[in-house]
Amino acid sequence: MYVIQFFLFLLILQSISTAIQRLSPISLKEQSSIGTSIYDLSRVYSSSSNLYKFSFISDSSPHNSFFMIDSLTGRISVKRMIDREELCQTHICNCERCVLTLEIIASSKTIDILSLDVTIENINDNQPKFPVSTFQIRLSENTDIGHVSSFPSATDLDYQDRLEYRILPSDETIDEDLLQTFAIVSLHTENQLGLRLLKSLDRETRNFYKMKILATDGELSGTLSLDIQVLDSNDNVPKFEHEQYHIKLREDTLIGTDILHIHAYDNDEGLNSLINYTIITDTPSSSFPFEINVTTGVIKVRQMLDYEHETSYRFNIRARDNGPDAINVYTQIQIDILDVNDCPPDIDFILPDADPSKIDPRKHIFYIEEEQPVNTRLFHLSVSDKDSINDKIILKLLTYNNLFQLNEQFNDLYSLSIIGRLDREQQEQYRLTFEARDQGTGPSLTTQKDITILLIDINDSPPILDPYPTPISINENNLPNTQLVQFHAQDLDAPNTSNSLLTYSLILSNNSQLFQIDSRTGILSVGNNISFDYESQSKYDLILNISDHGTHPQRLETLHSFIVYINDTNDNRPKFEQESYSYHVQENIPIGTLIGQVKAIDRDMNTTIHYELTCIDDQDVFEINLLNGQLRTKALLDYENHPIHRLYITAKDNDSRHSDRITVTIELIDINDNAPIIDSPSAIYIPSELVPTNVTKIIMITTINAHDRDDGMNGNLTYTIIDGNQNEYFHINEYNGTIYGQSNNLPQGHHRLTIKVCDQGESISKCSTTNVNIKIGEYSEKLFYTASLTSEQLSKDDIQRKEYSHEQDTIFTREMILVVIISTILTLIFSITMGILIAFFCKQKRCRHLHRASLTKPCELLQSTDADKLLTATKKAIGHHHLEPYDDIKTCVGSGSAGSSEDSCYGSNDLSRSSSSAHAVARPLLTAQHRSSSLSSTSVDYAVPAQRHQSSFNNKSSTAVTVGIHQSTGHNDDNIQQQPHHLKTFHSPATSSTSSTHSNFRKTVQSLTRRPVADLQSTYLTYDSIDTPPPPPPTTVNYPKHSSIISSSAMSSTSREYSI
Repeated sequence: MYVIQFFLFLLILQSISTAIQRLSPISLKEQSSIGTSIYDLSRVYSSSSNLYKFSFISDSSPHNSFFMIDSLTGRISVKRMIDREELCQTHICNCERCVLTLEIIASSKTIDILSLDVTIENINDNQPKFPVSTFQIRLSENTDIGHVSSFPSATDLDYQDRLEYRILPSDETIDEDLLQTFAIVSLHTENQLGLRLLKSLDRETRNFYKMKILATDGELSGTLSLDIQVLDSNDNVPKFEHEQYHIKLREDTLIGTDILHIHAYDNDEGLNSLINYTIITDTPSSSFPFEINVTTGVIKVRQMLDYEHETSYRFNIRARDNGPDAINVYTQIQIDILDVNDCPPDIDFILPDADPSKIDPRKHIFYIEEEQPVNTRLFHLSVSDKDSINDKIILKLLTYNNLFQLNEQFNDLYSLSIIGRLDREQQEQYRLTFEARDQGTGPSLTTQKDITILLIDINDSPPILDPYPTPISINENNLPNTQLVQFHAQDLDAPNTSNSLLTYSLILSNNSQLFQIDSRTGILSVGNNISFDYESQSKYDLILNISDHGTHPQRLETLHSFIVYINDTNDNRPKFEQESYSYHVQENIPIGTLIGQVKAIDRDMNTTIHYELTCIDDQDVFEINLLNGQLRTKALLDYENHPIHRLYITAKDNDSRHSDRITVTIELIDINDNAPIIDSPSAIYIPSELVPTNVTKIIMITTINAHDRDDGMNGNLTYTIIDGNQNEYFHINEYNGTIYGQSNNLPQGHHRLTIKVCDQGESISKCSTTNVNIKIGEYSEKLFYTASLTSEQLSKDDIQRKEYSHEQDTIFTREMILVVIISTILTLIFSITMGILIAFFCKQKRCRHLHRASLTKPCELLQSTDADKLLTATKKAIGHHHLEPYDDIKTCVGSGSAGSSEDSCYGSNDLSRSSSSAHAVARPLLTAQHRSSSLSSTSVDYAVPAQRHQSSFNNKSSTAVTVGIHQSTGHNDDNIQQQPHHLKTFHSPATSSTSSTHSNFRKTVQSLTRRPVADLQSTYLTYDSIDTPPPPPPTTVNYPKHSSIISSSAMSSTSREYSI
């Protein structure tokens, strides 16, 4: 079989090789819009009267895949976006001159092969791009002027674009130093540029440069962020903070004491700035008393100092960094040793000779009265020191400096005075400590000496009331003479004296007459025959008087005000602030939303009111806070289910003896939370007799039924057509959804209208959409909507494309082997090949005659997408037998011949298999040229579903036609269903068989090359770009009365699919 195919292919190529015609080349800019017309083949045959059909020789060619051709008009247009850079990178065309060659078949009575060269012109659609977004260069500060550092250059995918580079400051400010320091130079390499240093760098002045490299091709540009980091070099010498250091050090300084911190600084960084310190001296290290930390420069004492052995030290400190070519620097240190003092001073008290009873010399006690006036002088003190080197002795009072003060009278003579209040009640005695310190050049020595001052009491302290239980309270309706509280006060004056003896009383007032107090014990009680009423008066203000019996200097008393509270009893019930509460809230508010707050008031004090819901029906919808009365939702509220809620809330006091109840009404406010619900519209079929073109009248087509659960404006619906009515063939009533049109403005064909139904919500309007499929007329298959591809179909098409490519590679390999084997016997089987070819054409002709004579079932049920049912096959009405997609084809072609496995009544079997696998539906999808050829000799049945309702119209021929309506699913339903319907059929007459030659030629090429006649993978066009459907039948139409079963696919959102 492969041998026969090969020789037939060679024979055909030999017969048409003389007809190859090269057309004038054309030019096309890349990125041209899809659908752009580039060439019209009808101009080539403008002088011929024959009808030509055009197609590409190979739809799988990479050159042809970018274009599509109209089979009737020969108009070639762009099918998908063309990117010249992509063609160059994938080696589909030459980068210098990108030419796509299109090979075209023009068939009529003769067959011509046309060749058209399309030159793809470059446009500037790619901007320069650097391989990285940022790049860093590190330069030492001693880098020579003229040094060049490299960085990546930019690339431009556009062919022969020349790039220019500039340096820009990164922060878009004027940086003259940057532009004077660096410049861009060419390295004459493909992917690198150079950055030249124009002047010397100084890290200590500027250690970082940040810039942008701008690459431009004249129109587009790209940038690279370039960072220059300046590295340090050892070009700075360490420098001490001081050239010389001079300190004085006591001889008793402890070993390990830090005495001096030497510091030198270096402007370099890293090891170049790391400094080491060393002591330089002629003294042996074993006897030298100082050492220095190598890194910190801290000098410490390492041995005990002795003033009598050495009074001063002089030495040098060397500083050196760790960089290459380091330089030493020095500083001088001088340390003077100071002598110390070793004799403490003496202190003597000089007391007055007034009253010997107030002085106890042996115990160092001195008696004075409390509350002495300020600045009263008490006694004198003298100090002395045995050291001759001490010029001055300082005497200090170490204790009670806030009460006593030392005043220097003469050299080494001091007096003690009172500067604060001396209160015996706060402190009875004071122990004063004095310290004498010498001021010698050596260590300062001290001496401490104490004296005690005792205070004599006077009546200067008023009584002080002790804390007592508060608040003072008593329940109303109390018994007379009830004790309330006992007051207790104390006097800080000397105990067991008249100064500390106390008496209690109440200051006379209206309230004091109701109470009585014991003057000695301080017990407060209710007066005789007194009982309090909380409602009359809840509290009583009183003043307590406490006095002592002292006389020197005077008698003292204390007044204290206090309150006696009357406790309330639970004799009042809670009462709400309002008789009832009413709230308005929106539906669907979140769970836990605060609805409102109820509040009840109880006149009784310290009463906690508890709130609770007593309406059982709404316990699952609302909840109330037990303490504050806040009412919240505990479930979602739905206006449509329950617009009004009524609750009962009860307020109870502490012991639940008293309560109050109110009614709470909650009215829900409707919000627009429901989208319109559209009843699934039916597909509409209108025979041409019902659409007269010579009479203008309004035709009522259908009504869209929808409803909305919301209320008010949220439930009022409007209807609009949003798609499929670009030419305004149809109109819809905005308020009731009725679709109508004018009879003389309704073209025959398939229409798909997208209806949008929206409510009139005030804030947000919700909408729903549905599709209505309308077919007008029996014979026109013109589509008035645009097909689209789903992602699932694209995925299936991609899988089919890969499988087909693999199959083609396998077939090509096999054919090459057959060419080598059979080339030696080509002459011997030439005559056999011709005979088989003649028999093949005769068999095809005989199949068509059989269909034309008697056809009880059509060759195939042609189904598009959900928009309509174009062609269906019929069986006998009695059996309701279901048709398989290829039953007719199997009966049309006999078995056993070479062409039976490859050809069918519709042409190539590959075509049917490709269509079926691409769309996952067991049905063939015919191309335009197959319909025009295969259907020309076939009686076609148009499927009309069972009647839903009937309406009759009178036209010119007075023919009553029943309009059948079948159910159509919504735009979101992609499931495929099969539903039986009663059908009416309309027969179309056979058309001219002129296109049979072209169809047979395509079948022959298809069977020999095993390539599909049409690429069904990813090409979808509007109906207007496909060949014209068969012409309509004569005026009189017979409606045979029989029924059959059709296999209907559920309507989906995908439009009719056609292959080029």
